[in-house]
Amino acid sequence: MSNNPLWDYSIATYSLEGVTPACLALQDMFGLDVNVLFYAAWLAQLEQRLSHDHLAGVEAVIADWRHDMVKPLRALRQRWRQVPDAVGIRDEIKSLELRAERQQQDTMYAYYQGSAGLPWAARPLRENLALVASFSGQEDEGRFAAIEHLALLFQP
Repeated sequence: MSNNPLWDYSIATYSLEGVTPACLALQDMFGLDVNVLFYAAWLAQLEQRLSHDHLAGVEAVIADWRHDMVKPLRALRQRWRQVPDAVGIRDEIKSLELRAERQQQDTMYAYYQGSAGLPWAARPLRENLALVASFSGQEDEGRFAAIEHLALLFQP
């Protein structure tokens, strides 16, 4: 266990059957941030409804880090996927990418701790995930179907 329950939740949930490909599909096809999806799901587990203002605040504190650190590391790792001689280096890049994502989640958790409480809601998972999906841009039926599929995978 770490000192960040969001990270602990994310690690445990990411390993559930079907979650990894569902998250990666949302990331690759629709540009959604998997860490923000986990944040929304973690809040739902705490029975807290994510608000637009809170999500905007989270996005504001992580945007530069995601743009300058997480995405470039991911792009580099993916680009080297087809280079057999780069397996060891690619693994090191993957480790750095994971550390960068951990830092992003640490920042998100610190924001959560310093923010005003979110409203209580019974089972707000779908609403929280849908807010993240809608926050990212134009509506797309496929994106919301993928969010619904992820919500089913996240259910205990």
